[in-house]
Amino acid sequence: MFKFIFLLSCFFLTRVFAQTLSNIDFFAEAKKVVITYDLSDCEPGEFYDVTLNFVEQSTLKVTVPKTISGEIKKVTCGSKRIVWDIGADVSTLSGRLYPELEVVKAKKFPIDIEFVNIPAGTFTMGSPSSEVDRSSNEQQHQVTLTAFKMSKNEITFAQYDAFCDATGRTKPDDNSWGRGNRPVVNVSWEDAKAFSEWMGCKLPTEAEWEFACRAGTLTPFNSGNNLTTFQANYHGNFPYINYEKGIYLGRTQPVGSYDSNKWGLNDMHGNVREWCSDNYNLNIATRSKKVEYKVIRGGGWNNDAQDCRSAYRNNFKSIDSNFNLGFRIVAP
Repeated sequence: MFKFIFLLSCFFLTRVFAQTLSNIDFFAEAKKVVITYDLSDCEPGEFYDVTLNFVEQSTLKVTVPKTISGEIKKVTCGSKRIVWDIGADVSTLSGRLYPELEVVKAKKFPIDIEFVNIPAGTFTMGSPSSEVDRSSNEQQHQVTLTAFKMSKNEITFAQYDAFCDATGRTKPDDNSWGRGNRPVVNVSWEDAKAFSEWMGCKLPTEAEWEFACRAGTLTPFNSGNNLTTFQANYHGNFPYINYEKGIYLGRTQPVGSYDSNKWGLNDMHGNVREWCSDNYNLNIATRSKKVEYKVIRGGGWNNDAQDCRSAYRNNFKSIDSNFNLGFRIVAP
């Protein structure tokens, strides 16, 4: 038999390498000790290791848990949980204990991704009924978002190829257009999600995407009431409303080839459409499994101007890929 007494009022707030450990708590559960904590202020692309010890208050003796499981190695920001099988480690333990946690940087992946700070705010998502070529699925509603970071550019082939090299995944086809600084295409939602998680990030929600795309604007495009092919890479033979035709390049262009929006994001209109994290609510049951349809946002090199509007939304099967579809990522 073993016995232990916890001093629940004693816990540390540890800050190392600008990362914050907070809300540290612990309790007994089925002869095990459950430790919960929050990790914040992480850097994009980095994982962290958390060291856990228990200190006996009267003697200051340190007990190092050995039989532990949960989120303690290579973790990213968020609410975490660790389980210590105290019975497997010690037969008798008495006294008042408190946890001591410390966080250290575990790894930074060798991928250079520039992020843009997106402020918190409330905006009207969707398009007004007066907007030309709007769809019925663009109904307006108010959305409030907390601040986040979004990659300045769409993820490139160079960045995604590095991910494939590190994880042994098959590299996607570039359609003979070239790799390097062009946006990666022919990746499924599952592929995009795997990359974002590898980076300690996530795919944007469509609300985050539209908020970032608009950058405070209310017009069909963040450039105003029109979008020219000098401002974005789209199918210039199909301009918005009755504006003049533009150039049709017929393929992707290197990211950042056009001016950024007011918040510093590139290619929010055109180049490639982008995966978002949301379901589109078109789940269709097949004989084998449910097919998930995910939201895609933004127009691409092969889309009409009307499909490049800030409010335009569409969907694609999560398991499929396309030569006009890529993604960008969001960090806490």
